[in-house]
Amino acid sequence: MRSTCLHTLVLMAVAGCLLGQQPKSQLKSQPKPGTTAGGLFLGKSGKPMAGARLILSAVDDDQDKIKLLPDVPTATADPTGRFAFQGFAPGAYTIIYMPAKTNAAIANEIDISALRAVDKSIAPLMIKMELGADQAFKARPWGQFTLLQGHTFWSTGHKMSVWNATIRRGQQGPYLEVRRGRIWRMDFADKAAIKFDAWSY
Repeated sequence: MRSTCLHTLVLMAVAGCLLGQQPKSQLKSQPKPGTTAGGLFLGKSGKPMAGARLILSAVDDDQDKIKLLPDVPTATADPTGRFAFQGFAPGAYTIIYMPAKTNAAIANEIDISALRAVDKSIAPLMIKMELGADQAFKARPWGQFTLLQGHTFWSTGHKMSVWNATIRRGQQGPYLEVRRGRIWRMDFADKAAIKFDAWSY
């Protein structure tokens, strides 16, 4: 009897260890129908991004990918820029979007590894400084993406990387936002208030 109990305890301990080693993506809770979160989507100028279609998405830093969520929670900004998501599992997410009057097929996964790339700095004497904060850089290609007008770079001397930007994938979109060198994201709790802005608008 004692041997059987000990065997059961060992199996339970091993199962617990294996569960703890599963990838975080497999341990995420399921979408919850009652959850809501909403806010304002404005351009940096303060102009409402009316009619924009917003898509709640996950960022996988290990694979450098943005991934659509199950059931793809979406929202559309009203004339004042207000929007709301429903039925998601609380967690840290980003938002990708299509501005009003734009349309494109959106892949289930978007490779964002190019956004970690560096380029030859336009101001090699500037070290640990933001470039473009006092001027409006024109739109430029960056891998499979386009950095829209007004983006900024972070200079580390001879190299620079994307710092703040509205970024379009391909010729049609979707669009995403980068802040301080990282894809924009926030913690989406139930009834969270979201302040989301578009850097280049």
